[in-house]
Amino acid sequence: MRRWGAGRGLLPTLNHLIALEATARLGSFRAAAEEMSLTQGAVAQQVRALEKEFDCPLFDRLPRGLSANRQGREYITRLRLALGIIDEATRELLHRDTPDEAGRLIVSTTSTFASRWLIPRLPEFSRANPDIAVMIDACDTARPLSGKGCVDMAIRWGAPPFAESHARFLLPASSIPVCAPALLSNSKALSPDNLDELPLISDSHKNWQRWFESCGRPGVKISGPVFSQTSHAIEAAEQGMGVALVPWLFVEAALHAGTLVHALNNQLQLDTDAGFYIMTAQPSGPESACGRVIDWLLAQGRAIEPAGP
Repeated sequence: MRRWGAGRGLLPTLNHLIALEATARLGSFRAAAEEMSLTQGAVAQQVRALEKEFDCPLFDRLPRGLSANRQGREYITRLRLALGIIDEATRELLHRDTPDEAGRLIVSTTSTFASRWLIPRLPEFSRANPDIAVMIDACDTARPLSGKGCVDMAIRWGAPPFAESHARFLLPASSIPVCAPALLSNSKALSPDNLDELPLISDSHKNWQRWFESCGRPGVKISGPVFSQTSHAIEAAEQGMGVALVPWLFVEAALHAGTLVHALNNQLQLDTDAGFYIMTAQPSGPESACGRVIDWLLAQGRAIEPAGP
């Protein structure tokens, strides 16, 4: 007999209880053993162990099988209720953490990519595909593509190969210096030689040093506000707090709207071998919900070009 914590009383071994319920339901050790993928002797031993612990028989042994006696029937009735509660709780837990609801598709990506690129485009997809509900899981921590807590797909920055995933290239991640129009109008003509005279807004990627090195100015001291999120760095630039070096795809709409402008010639961008990729556990068929979302994302990526200065 096992004890489960203070005040919980005595609890038998769970495997023994499952064997007891199966034997009572199916009427023999042999049938219970087939259901549980055990030997007949193993099931009989587990039931006998319970009867020994309880110090009372639970079955009447008949020539052609077993029949629960009065004490056994009363106990097994309540046992089934307990096992049903465990089964229901387990199913609810797995259903909550597994994206298997028909028509719902979970896409994991960073909060900046979600707010600055993906979400503004989603209404168009929803109008064209009312049978698919896209759920955005905006988190800077990568979610698994298979197993417990998995998502249907992820859009992440990186460079191939990607372990244990099928990846499709979506967008490049070249970064450009941008600022509010007022900041540019109040300054003299800017170039890599004097850009550091203005506040330089940094995010967690800390790309300014690499950008100055690519322009032939290594070792420039970076001075300006620092944010953990790229989206916050962009918002700070829109408020005139300085020049931000951010992926052009995140500021495409702001450049068209005029809330941000190129601080320098657009050719002075920071290129990288990495980019944004669509990742799934396995290739998706074109008619599946996942495949339709991927095709739409790829079409959206092909339709945009970096905005010129």
